[in-house]
Amino acid sequence: MATPDLPESMRAHLAAQEAQPPLETAREFLAGHLSDADSLAAVRARLQRIAQHNTRLHRRVLGALEAVLATSYPPDTLARLVGWDANWVLDDPTDAGAAQFLRDLAQLLRDVINEAA
Repeated sequence: MATPDLPESMRAHLAAQEAQPPLETAREFLAGHLSDADSLAAVRARLQRIAQHNTRLHRRVLGALEAVLATSYPPDTLARLVGWDANWVLDDPTDAGAAQFLRDLAQLLRDVINEAA
């Protein structure tokens, strides 16, 4: 992303975000955008409001979720990611259930990005 017109501090901040491991990006997003939401409809509405101005967050998080889903982690990593960081109760609280939740969340992000385009 070319950012020559941004102050150096902002460019450094953006570079640090891009260099962050996908699991950490996903963890921060889940804690910040899902942990206090009462439904995925509320999450979608929040993301749609943000997308009216910019979809950079959405694209960064989507990439992180896709990378997390493509990576093998120790047992219970995804379950903890969804259960603890997102504060989300799943019918299937296993890694498999959490992976499906994350796939659904990634699709929600794709949909919001496409709607904003």
